Amino acid sequence: MRHRPRRSPRLLLLPAAVGAAVLTAACGGGSSQSTPDANGMTTIRVGYALTDSAPILLGVQEGIFERHGLEVELQESNPSDLVGALISKQLDFGPNIGPSFVLAAGKDVPVVAVEGVTTFNKGAEGSSGSLLLVEKGSAVESAADLDGKTIAVNFLGSASEFGVRSLIDADGGDGADATIVEVPVASMGDTLLRGDVDAAQVAEPFASQLMATGDFEAPLGDPIEQVFGDSPRLVYTTLDTYAAENAETVEKFQAAVEESVQLAEEQPDLLHDIYVEYFSTTPEQAEAQALNEFSTDLDADSFAGIVDVLVEYGALESPIPSGDLVP
Repeated sequence: MRHRPRRSPRLLLLPAAVGAAVLTAACGGGSSQSTPDANGMTTIRVGYALTDSAPILLGVQEGIFERHGLEVELQESNPSDLVGALISKQLDFGPNIGPSFVLAAGKDVPVVAVEGVTTFNKGAEGSSGSLLLVEKGSAVESAADLDGKTIAVNFLGSASEFGVRSLIDADGGDGADATIVEVPVASMGDTLLRGDVDAAQVAEPFASQLMATGDFEAPLGDPIEQVFGDSPRLVYTTLDTYAAENAETVEKFQAAVEESVQLAEEQPDLLHDIYVEYFSTTPEQAEAQALNEFSTDLDADSFAGIVDVLVEYGALESPIPSGDLVP
């Protein structure tokens, strides 16, 4: 984790989904215990979102989860609300991004992380999942040049926002003075060319597509990778009550995810059809798609760097006890 100057806590606008989840959690209740059927199979409802979920979908397709005694019902998750379906008990296991998960847990949403899939580090094909783009010829050459500038991210209160602010601070600027605005990722190129923003944190595959036009540059690379590094990127989460009541099912899920990720790491070409079927990519885009570094290792210390950043920028009032983040 990079050393950054400590900042006075500054409460940020939190994603509406987190606030809604807190309210919903207060109204939750009832048992969530799962039991095997006559054939020894346990049905679980699993969400997927973002291409980082592809190894899980591959595992379902290849029968890995079935071999571990799990019958999987897949549901596409809303990227802007990755805890709501868990809280409303529409899902048993749902995907989330490390900082968003920690933020939800810190706001008393009763979720825990049970398995990792990717980190923020670059994967085998050299991608870290996003780039901070500026228009070609921009005066922005260092992170400090973004001091006081306007930067687009896809979601406020996300890894993108905290990554950009932290990188500015680490370069001697004042990340708190940057104006962060929310822009749909598909609109970021036009927003930059109009001069509405000075830089944009753009996710793949959009970042590579924009770079290919020759109209943009990425002199700072990916602030998210530089700030969060080997911290968990995509994690699978569940309700703390579900984890407590279904320890055996959670263990089977963890084993199936680990085997699925290992298969994806050893044979990445198998993911191409997954991208086309589940993420509306063309075959050409699927072949060019790259994932972050795979890592299923997950313990409470895995989130320490994320917690530090969220506390530093006032998104969390105080550090979260490590035992609250994993079962």
